[in-house]
Amino acid sequence: MAIAFYQDLFAFLCLLLVTPLASLALTPQDLGLLLVLGVLCTAVAHTLFIESLAVLRAQTASVISGLEPVYGIALAALLLGEVPVPRTLVGGAIILGTTLWASLPDKSLEAPP
Repeated sequence: MAIAFYQDLFAFLCLLLVTPLASLALTPQDLGLLLVLGVLCTAVAHTLFIESLAVLRAQTASVISGLEPVYGIALAALLLGEVPVPRTLVGGAIILGTTLWASLPDKSLEAPP
């Protein structure tokens, strides 16, 4: 947990340094919704990932964590009204497809009859 905390803290501080360079006109509502996205899609996702390692194989947990961008895209569409462009939807579909494919049981590991 400590490593994930420091990782997220470092990312936050780095982004905080470059935020004044971006000329964004964000409303307080936008900032609040971005905070929700950051907490749900990063902090909660990392916490769940770390906690899941106690009950899941590391490979399974890491494959599932690959869905984080898909959650972010979906929540940005729902909360911020950001409509994803077709290229983003294709990327999300690729992520979903590879996650499902990687989650399938490996038949080569089964003993022959």
